[in-house]
Amino acid sequence: MNHASGAKSLAKHSASVASSATFTHEIDTAGFRYLSVDVLFSPFTASNVSIANVLRVSEADTSGATGTNVSGLVGGTDFTIASTGASTGADIGGIARFNVDLRGRKRYLTVRVTPSTTVAMISAARLSKGEQHAVTASEANVNNVASV
Repeated sequence: MNHASGAKSLAKHSASVASSATFTHEIDTAGFRYLSVDVLFSPFTASNVSIANVLRVSEADTSGATGTNVSGLVGGTDFTIASTGASTGADIGGIARFNVDLRGRKRYLTVRVTPSTTVAMISAARLSKGEQHAVTASEANVNNVASV
C-alpha cells in the first residue's frame, strides 16, 4: 500500500500575513512516522525577493510551547531561502516544502514563517505512515476521499 493513501491532512490559512508578523502552524504528530508540509505564499508584487525572512520548523513535547529548532529545517542556517525570481504577477507565488522523518522527534512540530512582504499563506501538511491508516474522509481530516 502506498503510505500516502492512509494519510491525514491538515491545513491552516491566513488571508494576510505582514512582513513583521509570524505565521505558525502547530501539528500534532502522534501516531505517525512521516510528515510533509507545503507552505504556500500568494503572489508577490516585487521580483527577486526572498520568499521569507524566517522559514523554520520547531519541535516541543507540549502543545503551545515555543520549542526548539529542528536541525536541518532552519532557513538561512541549514538551507538558502528561495527568492521569487524575476517574474511577478497573479500566478507567481512561492512554495516551500519540509519533509520530516518523525522517528525520534517530539510530538508537536510547528512551522514558523515570517514572509518578506505581506502575503496570504497556506500551510498544508500530510501525516503518513500512521499506526492506523485513515480510511474514511473523517479519519483523513478531509471532505472527500476517492481512491483507485
